Amino acid sequence: MNKKNFRKGIMLIVVSLVLVVLLILVGAFIMRGIQEGNLTQRQKERYEAFNIAEAGLDKSVVELRNNFNWSGFGPAAFGRGEYYVAVNSISASERNLDCFGYVPLYTSARQTVHIEARIRKAIPVNFYDNAIYSAEEVDLNGNAYSVAGDIRYAESIDNTGNVAGTITNDPSISPLARLDFTQLYNISTVQGNVYDSARLKNVQKGSDNFPSSFWYDEANNIPNVVYVTQDLALNGNIGTIGGFFVVAGDVLTDPSGGADASINGNGQIAGCIYTLGEFTVNGGGGGLNVDGGIWSAEETTINGNATVQYNTIYMNAISGLNINPDIQVVGWREV
Repeated sequence: MNKKNFRKGIMLIVVSLVLVVLLILVGAFIMRGIQEGNLTQRQKERYEAFNIAEAGLDKSVVELRNNFNWSGFGPAAFGRGEYYVAVNSISASERNLDCFGYVPLYTSARQTVHIEARIRKAIPVNFYDNAIYSAEEVDLNGNAYSVAGDIRYAESIDNTGNVAGTITNDPSISPLARLDFTQLYNISTVQGNVYDSARLKNVQKGSDNFPSSFWYDEANNIPNVVYVTQDLALNGNIGTIGGFFVVAGDVLTDPSGGADASINGNGQIAGCIYTLGEFTVNGGGGGLNVDGGIWSAEETTINGNATVQYNTIYMNAISGLNINPDIQVVGWREV
């Protein structure tokens, strides 16, 4: 073999090796692209299956609100997949839900997500027995506040020196028992006590007022039911307002004031407040008193010269309204 042919042979081998390496690299890139595409598709379908399972849970909440003995359904089409829900009765007031999401179909699922949820429909036996009932923490600040009555809380509490009553840590009260807001709204409408955004602005301007007494019909033991559609903000000298305040937002005595303000609020709330948000009292120089009780779904904070006193008569009157509990999801997890 001459040198020229030898060099040609070497070049042919090198070129072949380069081509092989290039083909391997191209193949690897193609395979990686396919794998990443498949992974992206699987992640997308899993996300869809999770959303479908959640849709099944949402559907279940609606069905159980209409009929607490509802037993489930499925598989049923939803979006690009199907969901299935099984309902197990735990007690007269609790149900366990198994909600499944399938993509694309129950019978040929590439992705399946299982959500387990606990549903409760009950008012706890101790619900009407406390001056403060907080489904989260209770913050009692300074030495000017006072609480006359029991406190039941789910998370934490501090600075309890001015509490005259039993203090109980009870994690089971979280989330806050949900009352039937439709029933409360209807009672409030009949009484003329619904306060929407426009009416709340009129209260702030002084052209409208909250009821000045707890009682709507004292002779028949019927309280005012004051339905507030958003946050309840009480500023300055509020005088005396009364009733069973049902607040869809937070309760604030000074939402815009700073920590250095000398007077944030003073007056008297003759009744009880039920809020799905936070309850914050900043008592001013004249004092701000709650004669009745507080139910709060979130943090309860008492600052400054503020007094909360339990009122058995008011609580019994609210209990006598026989407000129904609404259903609520008290816990869920992906299985």
